[in-house]
Amino acid sequence: MPEAPHSMADELHIASLVVHVLPQALDPVGQALTTMGPVQVHGTHPDGKLVVTLEGPSADFILDQVAHIRLIDGVLNVSLVYQYAEPRQLLNEGVSHD
Repeated sequence: MPEAPHSMADELHIASLVVHVLPQALDPVGQALTTMGPVQVHGTHPDGKLVVTLEGPSADFILDQVAHIRLIDGVLNVSLVYQYAEPRQLLNEGVSHD
């Protein structure tokens, strides 16, 4: 018998972004991002670019976070680079090295 599909609430979505900001707003925007919850800033460039990842339970949650990032003072653009989703149950399963 086929396994029942996982519900949307049991998923983990991970997205990577490039956030382009005014160069003088690099530090304040970076600090604002770290207060948003499941957001990590992985790198910055003095020209005003930040590499960011988001995690959440759904694609809608990710898009809402992107919308909030766009509203931060000094943000010029937010580019979604990659989004991945997987059932949380599968994240807890072991990986075989056959």
